[in-house]
Amino acid sequence: MFLATLAGLVVGVVPGLGPITAMALLIPFTFSMQPLSALLALASISVAANCSGAFTSILLNVPGETSSAATCFDGHPMAKQGRATVAIGLSIGASFFAAVIGVLVVIAIAQPLVTVALAFGPPEYFALAAVGISLVAGLSANSATKGLMMAAFGLWLSSIGVDSVIGEPRFTFGLLELQDGINLVPVMTGIFAITEIMDWMKERGTISRLGRIEGSVWQGIVETFRYPVALIRSTFVGIGVGVVPGVGAVAASFLSYEIEKRFSKDPSRFGKGAPEGVIAPEASNNSAICAGLAPALTLGVPGGATSALLLVALTVHGIRPGPMLFTSQPSLIYGFLVGLIFGAVMFLIVSVMCARALSLVTLVRAEVLGPIFLVISFAGVFAQNQQFSAVIVAIIFGVVGCIAKAFDFPAVPLVLGLVLGRLLDTSFNQSLAMSDGSWMIFLTRPISGSLLAVAAVMVAMSMFARLRRRKSAQIFAGGQD
Repeated sequence: MFLATLAGLVVGVVPGLGPITAMALLIPFTFSMQPLSALLALASISVAANCSGAFTSILLNVPGETSSAATCFDGHPMAKQGRATVAIGLSIGASFFAAVIGVLVVIAIAQPLVTVALAFGPPEYFALAAVGISLVAGLSANSATKGLMMAAFGLWLSSIGVDSVIGEPRFTFGLLELQDGINLVPVMTGIFAITEIMDWMKERGTISRLGRIEGSVWQGIVETFRYPVALIRSTFVGIGVGVVPGVGAVAASFLSYEIEKRFSKDPSRFGKGAPEGVIAPEASNNSAICAGLAPALTLGVPGGATSALLLVALTVHGIRPGPMLFTSQPSLIYGFLVGLIFGAVMFLIVSVMCARALSLVTLVRAEVLGPIFLVISFAGVFAQNQQFSAVIVAIIFGVVGCIAKAFDFPAVPLVLGLVLGRLLDTSFNQSLAMSDGSWMIFLTRPISGSLLAVAAVMVAMSMFARLRRRKSAQIFAGGQD
């Protein structure tokens, strides 16, 4: 477990690799292990790689893991203020707390969580994805119109590839490489990593504007628990989203970030180094991954790629996931779940030891750091599926990211549209097939109707907040005149 934790920490800080690649590489080495040893090794590397994905989000404004994209919003501004170690401490504290609570919830109420998951059909998936898309206005700080345009671009990108309902290729332009669609990893590497590296090269200097590092990682861990409401709320948002197969930790992290921003007494702090802006996405994405184990273990339905690889490991060792797994193999399953908690403790120890050294990257000059990290980013993209076309996609979206930044178009709505677009498309078509083409299916089913109402309220709140800010600005301008 310790070696797997150390390996997960190394892999997690390389954009494009993350827990999925690390687990896939480790599975062949687990064939000769006992089932519990194999699962604990996979769990340890998964926990460490997922949690450490936040480190590059904070230090370099480049998500090491897709679920850590929202951590960039406030984590990197803290690094620019010379508080990189404090921000890393916040992410470690939130990740540790959420992982432990998430596992305990799975142990305590796995069966009720599965009941919730079973209540979700295509209309509910569509409504949940609509709630995610409704975040676009809130995540577009300067212009809701530009945010919606980028989200629409992301939705279009998600439609590239073979249609999952009718099996027809769309927007592939005859290219075999586009048959499987646009992968999220090269898009995020391009639009975040390459764009950020180009900025470093242009501005020169160091990431830390102070030229030094202030605070400590323990200060950040302690500070995490000074925001108990945000910590607990984000953890349970992640559990609620994570138990639904197919939605994933990325949507959970963006949703919890926006919820904390809405509930904050001073939303203007977000995006400038607010501690809650680091705590919320890190707590939710880790608890979502843990909650995703409930449907994976009891139904054999993975909540995401991480739980899918765990199911592969189970089947390799002759263990069949299903409702009887908790009663037929209790020592294995409960040993695995308790092992996840130990994995979180090991990650806490290892990451605290490494945090200060990692933070020193914010003191390295851009002309040295930029080329090195550019090569590492391309290597991570290529390593994911060993296709050079993925590197080309990353370069293309690096250019897109630079253009978007020059004209003040936010990149996050594009990522959100790409993440949720396939789910929106598939569940919408499946819902209409269920209802013989009637749109009322989305409103007559209690869960989907409630979620769509939440989405409508969130859009209305965003519009109202913008109108109020605009009116306040006009009044202020009139007073100055």
